[in-house]
Amino acid sequence: ALSEEDESLLRQAAWTRRRYERHDVIVHAGEQLECAHLLLNGFAARAQEDTSGNRQIVGLCVAGDLIDIHGVVLGRMEQEIVALSPCEVASIPHDQVRALSLGSSSLLRTFALQGAIDHAIQSGWIQALNSKRGPAKVGHLFCEMQLRLGLVGLATQMGFPLPLSQQELADFTGMTHVHLNRCLKELRSAGLLSYNQGWAKVLDWEGLKRLAHFDEAYLNLRLIEG
Repeated sequence: ALSEEDESLLRQAAWTRRRYERHDVIVHAGEQLECAHLLLNGFAARAQEDTSGNRQIVGLCVAGDLIDIHGVVLGRMEQEIVALSPCEVASIPHDQVRALSLGSSSLLRTFALQGAIDHAIQSGWIQALNSKRGPAKVGHLFCEMQLRLGLVGLATQMGFPLPLSQQELADFTGMTHVHLNRCLKELRSAGLLSYNQGWAKVLDWEGLKRLAHFDEAYLNLRLIEG
């Protein structure tokens, strides 16, 4: 946890707030970046496109994420970051991120931890895509979102918001729309989860974890909570 002094430094920084609507681009791939962006509320996705125009969602961002902290070092993002729902985003100049990092080892650790956890989440998802069958991949996603949203108070016993269309879910999980529907139906029929109109609920946490072979260690929850 940050000290009161570090929290005060963050609050006093030159943040600029902006609203985005669903499908608005927050960060364009390849553009020169001068600010880092903090997602205050809503959902966003990282999407990457190859030279032939094929587009793939490669990551999901939730409230509390510094969605492009890598850009402070790289100067740009190789991915586009797009709003999946109405969002509020706060931006801070890279110069201030560097100054805060130099002035506080705790803030430096916070910024570095965000980048490290982003990498760990993406690595975990690559492993899931390559080694798990359809229902297990979908189950992995819902397990991850239950935990990540729980950290910021958005997942409760009543469930959690996940405002992705089925096509976006299919894109992210690397399957066709038809295959995704079959997987969701299988998970519903097994009494593991429900998902309707952007609202998800895990009905059997241990059962879903078993089916998905889900190990939350890669999320490093102990570091985030600490």
